[in-house]
Amino acid sequence: MLVGHVAVSTPFPWRHLLDYFAHRLIPQFERIEGDSYVRQVGARTIAVTYDAPNSQLQVTSNGRVKADQVLTNVARLLDVTHDAERIHKHLRRSPVLKRRIASVPGMRPIGAWSPFELCVRTILGQQVTVAAAGTLMRRLVERCGSVTPQCVADANFVSFGMPGKRVETIRSFARAAAEGRVDFERPWAEVEAALKQLPGFGPWTRAYLAIRLGRDPDAFPETDLGLIRAAKVESPAQLLVLADAWRPYRAYAATYLWAVSETAAAV
Repeated sequence: MLVGHVAVSTPFPWRHLLDYFAHRLIPQFERIEGDSYVRQVGARTIAVTYDAPNSQLQVTSNGRVKADQVLTNVARLLDVTHDAERIHKHLRRSPVLKRRIASVPGMRPIGAWSPFELCVRTILGQQVTVAAAGTLMRRLVERCGSVTPQCVADANFVSFGMPGKRVETIRSFARAAAEGRVDFERPWAEVEAALKQLPGFGPWTRAYLAIRLGRDPDAFPETDLGLIRAAKVESPAQLLVLADAWRPYRAYAATYLWAVSETAAAV
């Protein structure tokens, strides 16, 4: 059943977006099948494919869904209004970014179907690899059955394989979301202010979420080891100096450093 179409700005590197997202999915609820992103919403299966000739995403479902909400989630997930021309013009002056942009034009930060899910996965991913974060997320889904504030707040974290301090971070965040103290329907500045009051939401975490949820074009987690290595500098201070030339689009620069390898850029 056709749910609808979502127009996208081009260039739109669909395959590269899928490949990058494939390592950051919510187990049991999201998957990549061929050239489609697939999302489970209750008993419904939502599939998103890219219709390149018409520069639009086609969204289908195996049954009736709330079309407006689904299309809004798809647009949020894939930053469909990305202004590649303006951003590229500024960032491709950088030797670190020029070849990456030429290799994968139009790369943009992926968002999230569920802001709450992304926050949980981000906490799980603190100070561990992307693969390890995926393992922890799968374990959480298996124990909770769903990734909702109340389920996560009540989850059994015994022998979970994560420091107790981080367990309490997840629980306190889930309780705050369940009680409405963190409300993702509010403007991002208010959401970030609420997160800042919670344990475990330090500068790196808030900057990362500002990129993916807040769509802040200049958010930049300068302490991120992946960015430091990709930029070939030795410290956060050196990275900040280098990144000053990327303002006001440091979030997009970070995305290129994370998502497009130097090897891929050289091809």
